[in-house]
Amino acid sequence: MLLLLALATSAPSIPDETRLMQAVREAIVDEIDFGNSAVKDQDMLRYMEGVPDDYRIVEGDGSITDKAALRAKQTQAWALIRRTNSLDVRVTYLKLGCGGECAFVKTDQRWDRQMTGKDGVSEFNVITTQKHNETWKLRGSRWIQTDIEELGGTTMVDGKVY
Repeated sequence: MLLLLALATSAPSIPDETRLMQAVREAIVDEIDFGNSAVKDQDMLRYMEGVPDDYRIVEGDGSITDKAALRAKQTQAWALIRRTNSLDVRVTYLKLGCGGECAFVKTDQRWDRQMTGKDGVSEFNVITTQKHNETWKLRGSRWIQTDIEELGGTTMVDGKVY
C-alpha cells in the first residue's frame, strides 16, 4: 500500500502539463490573432505593441530584419495593400522550454490581399503562404514573439505563381 502511494505521489502530473501546454498555445494564438487584427486594420501602433526591441526575423535569404526594419517594411507594404481579405496563421507545433517561460513554435501562414500595381491604379489579388519557426518568450504576463525564421512558401498573383 505504501509503495502504491509513493508511486502515485511521485508520478509526473500529465494533466497539469497538458493544461499548461493548452494555456500557452491559447495565449500565443491570442497574440497572433491580435497582430493579425492590427495587420487587417493597418494599425501600426497595435501592430508594433507586441514587438520587443530585440525582435528579429531571419529572412529566407539569411538576412536579418529587426524591429525598425519591420516597421519600415510594414509601412511600405501597407502603402500598396488596399485590403486584407484574410490572414490566417495556424500553430502546427509547440514545445515548451526554459522552465515553461519560452516556446518553440511552428506556424503556417496564408495571407490573401488586394494590392495596387506600380501604376497606383490597377489592383491584383496576392496570396502568400509561409512556414515559420518561431521563438516566443513569456515576458511579464504576456507571450512575446522574439524570433522568426522564414522557411519558405508561395506567392500567387491573380491565381498565377509569382
